[in-house]
Amino acid sequence: MISIVNRVTRHSYNRSAGLLLIRLALGLLFFTHGLMKVQALSMVAQEFVHFGFFPWVGYFIAWLEVIGGLALVLGVATRLFALLFGIEMLVATFLIGFGGGISVELVLAARLLCTDSE
Repeated sequence: MISIVNRVTRHSYNRSAGLLLIRLALGLLFFTHGLMKVQALSMVAQEFVHFGFFPWVGYFIAWLEVIGGLALVLGVATRLFALLFGIEMLVATFLIGFGGGISVELVLAARLLCTDSE
């Protein structure tokens, strides 16, 4: 049975298609979260002040997620936005804490920083 599965999937393996699906999923994820932040910018700015940042950092992160999410979906400047999102997720991980396990932010940071896109 395993040999049959190996023979069938060997011909359907396509690295570019896999990277496309990952890029689309992450782009849509960041776009939707950024859109929610843009709709409540003043509240997001207050939240960033609570964490010790300047209010403009909240505005920057919200618009970064909207514009960067769209850029990932469209395939524009993907390495730049992946790097920025990876840094954002690392900061979020260490700011919020690990909470007894590996956080979603840390997984996203690893995914964004360790992907060799074509």
